[in-house]
Amino acid sequence: MQPSESGVFSAWLEKTDGTRIPIRGTCSIGRAPSNEIVFADDKVSRRHAFVHVQEQTEYWLVDLGSSNGTYLNGRRVSQPIRVRDKDQIGVSKFSLTFRQHATTILNDREATQATKTIQDIKSSNCWLLVADIAGSTQLGKSLSAEELPVVTGRWLAECKEIIEECGGSINKFLGDGFLAYWHDRDRTVAGVVRALEAFKRLQAVANPVFRVVLHHGQVFVGGVVSMGEESLLGKEVNFVFRMEKLAASLHQPALLSEGAQAQLQTLLPTTEIGRHKLPSFEGEFPFFTC
Repeated sequence: MQPSESGVFSAWLEKTDGTRIPIRGTCSIGRAPSNEIVFADDKVSRRHAFVHVQEQTEYWLVDLGSSNGTYLNGRRVSQPIRVRDKDQIGVSKFSLTFRQHATTILNDREATQATKTIQDIKSSNCWLLVADIAGSTQLGKSLSAEELPVVTGRWLAECKEIIEECGGSINKFLGDGFLAYWHDRDRTVAGVVRALEAFKRLQAVANPVFRVVLHHGQVFVGGVVSMGEESLLGKEVNFVFRMEKLAASLHQPALLSEGAQAQLQTLLPTTEIGRHKLPSFEGEFPFFTC
């Protein structure tokens, strides 16, 4: 897309020839023709990397375990990392500049849409899943600078594929993990079960070792749809992140809340592992593993 064709958008990737590619949701980079940005070069992986919008104004660069790496301002990316205006992204011999308008100068249509979105925030029953690498600091010490990005990137790529094939979406990346979600609709639960089973198979490989926690509850959902991003708000989102900390302290590879277990109990064998407190929440809660 040429600058004259693009109109005004909040963020874009700019090639060295001035071509601008707007970022709406996720902008993928790679050798395969299906990517938004295609670099026909043997040193570029078919699915090399992507830039992902989250929280409406944050953009994160994610390498997908490419053999030759993705670079941000000259440094190889070993985990998802936030990008800012004028940052340089390197893929093989190619260079992209990340550009982002300041939120204070959004065009009138975007401002109107954002205002409408705030007014239209609604509640929705959702499945919330957090996955993160266990002992990421130790993993970084045990692998070389060349090995670490490949291991973490390929893990993220496999997780992203599992989530999307099972009908879910990754909402945000967290450095060494991510938050994914499903709107609770007909047959959604079957996709969640398939995802859990796929994650269990991936955990058996243990490269890297990682945790998965799952919760089901009512979430407030907003976001600028034209940007391909939904914001998830409310205490249930905080609850699932507290669960992730609990899973780490209990050394549990998989942890389910009572809300999730109640929905899954006829479809997936679970075992209660006791009642536990969570910071900022009153009382004790039963938790399960599968």
